[in-house]
Amino acid sequence: MKQLTSQLAMTKAEYFKFLSKFRSLQLSTIGENGRPESSYAPFVVDPKNHFYIYVSSLARHTGNLLNDGRAGIMFIESEEDAENIFARKRVTFDCEVEIVERETDDWQKIMLLFDQRAGELMETLRMLSDFKLLRLRPKSGLFVKGFGKAYQISGTLMDELSHINPRK
Repeated sequence: MKQLTSQLAMTKAEYFKFLSKFRSLQLSTIGENGRPESSYAPFVVDPKNHFYIYVSSLARHTGNLLNDGRAGIMFIESEEDAENIFARKRVTFDCEVEIVERETDDWQKIMLLFDQRAGELMETLRMLSDFKLLRLRPKSGLFVKGFGKAYQISGTLMDELSHINPRK
């Protein structure tokens, strides 16, 4: 039991280290007539492990997110770094989407995180009225680190991992 707890703690550390490598997320949204659409967006994350994207209303994914209120996001290791193309390390989350109103305290705090990440470009993007700040609040997740190594992600901070098939 102690070995299993230690192994799970190492997997949790690996999960957070893996997520910290990314500056953009892959985004799945639902378009007109239920049509799936894929895209990506740069992001920041807050202490509650909510993801934020600052996106133009002109982009189809923004309309999809605002109309449907759901998103799938994925972080996946590069093909070059993968030991096996069939078992690339990845994290996926099912999320609820909320708009963060401009100039609120929340908006200001998150925009400071974007400033730190994207620098001077944010000065320009902040002035564009078509851009929206969206919060992607994970409801559940999955961390796959290889064949037979899949972990359900849960908890209010998305920091609880449980092996999907612990017998392997």
